[in-house]
Amino acid sequence: MTDIPAGTTAGAPAPPLEWHDVCRIEEQLVELAGLAGAAVREDPSLGGSLVRWPGRGPALNHLERVRWPADDEEIQARLGALAAVVSRSGDPPAIAVVDGLTKPADLGARLARLGWRAPLRELVLWTRRAPAMPHLEPIPRVEAVTARTVEAYEALERSIFGLDPGLAASRLEAAQRSMAAGRLRAYLLRMGEEPVATARLWSFGDLACVDGIGVVEPARRRRYGSLVTAIATRAALASGHRLAWLEVAGDNVGARDLYERLGYRTAFEWRLFVR
Repeated sequence: MTDIPAGTTAGAPAPPLEWHDVCRIEEQLVELAGLAGAAVREDPSLGGSLVRWPGRGPALNHLERVRWPADDEEIQARLGALAAVVSRSGDPPAIAVVDGLTKPADLGARLARLGWRAPLRELVLWTRRAPAMPHLEPIPRVEAVTARTVEAYEALERSIFGLDPGLAASRLEAAQRSMAAGRLRAYLLRMGEEPVATARLWSFGDLACVDGIGVVEPARRRRYGSLVTAIATRAALASGHRLAWLEVAGDNVGARDLYERLGYRTAFEWRLFVR
């Protein structure tokens, strides 16, 4: 493993997260959907970034980076415009509300009063510190995924997260495209010859996103998730990124505790409201 740059070791005080980095992480959430295969475009008439992949559910069909005036009539007009855009594909209107960034600041409360619900709640965590590597026995083997092994990696990752087999071709194509462009690295953790854990590392300039952290069911609760997260995080910082960030479901207390033990701290929370 390459040495971690000075100032990012566990013993050094980490500077606080700067406001422009908070805003950039929000932008990268949108870009991440595009790298996964969704169509993404800025839409001034809607007042945000429109993520579209018809038929793939609200997580890949919603309006993000919302910056609306606080006027009730204007909000109603924007909601009507969004409904008109998505109705042709049969997807429900959906809006990502990011605490501290979405405008108006009380948009989530306004949507709730209008009958919208928020089935998805995610926390975005960040770190500038290289976490200590957990000690495990037997010694695991870490593989960097290549063009030759990416298909097997995708199949394992899809199995871990219980994803639809019908997504295999589009997921594989997106991964191959991003790896070829130098935007994506992937890591596979093996115990002996058995693959047990996965993680992805996305590069966004001087920031990086750790994603796709998963452990096969029989190997869970053995600290393999901690290990593969630490490996991806250290790789992010060692390759010149100023900080790494990741997402965790708001109600996944165990995963959040794991990431916080590795030095991650909360940047913001976002909720996906669906009508």
